[in-house]
Amino acid sequence: NKDVYGLLRYGVQIKIGAGENYETVKLINWEDDWENNDFAFAQEVTVKGPNGKRPDIVLYVNGIALAVLELKRPTVDVSEAIRQNLDNQKPAYIQHFFTTIQLVLAGNDTQGLSYGTTLTEERQFDVWKEESPIENRLDRHLTQFCSKKRLLELIHDFIIFDHGVKKVCRPHQYFGVVAAQECVRNRE
Repeated sequence: NKDVYGLLRYGVQIKIGAGENYETVKLINWEDDWENNDFAFAQEVTVKGPNGKRPDIVLYVNGIALAVLELKRPTVDVSEAIRQNLDNQKPAYIQHFFTTIQLVLAGNDTQGLSYGTTLTEERQFDVWKEESPIENRLDRHLTQFCSKKRLLELIHDFIIFDHGVKKVCRPHQYFGVVAAQECVRNRE
């Protein structure tokens, strides 16, 4: 996943012909014209494997699966969806599917959305916290966390590998960095 993350973030080096220099092909447009990417999602994606699974929702950018979302009924705790995502990442299930996945999401209408990255331990999943007039917690969190621009921003600028462990920022870290960037732009 770390190698794939590098290719997604920095592009792929290809050589068009013999004797020519390498060119970088960007798989995702991270820059100002990020809207030129092709965003899509699919429900109940069947993934073959030793014990195939069907993630509830897969988010794609330019045909690359970048996020997976498991949903539960309002009466079922979000931790069940988190554990389901963790099980899906095991070799006995669909581990290969998570090669390109950058964000792992779990939610329900009463608790909202919890998020992490691949192989994030259950206790390390966090809930996105941000003011919003949207009352339904899941709708609010999905609207905030999975908006096209924010999704790309979180993947590009807020995922790190800390001694081989993949991590994504907490909401307060995200808003702190965004505020600091604005101050720098304003020369404050």
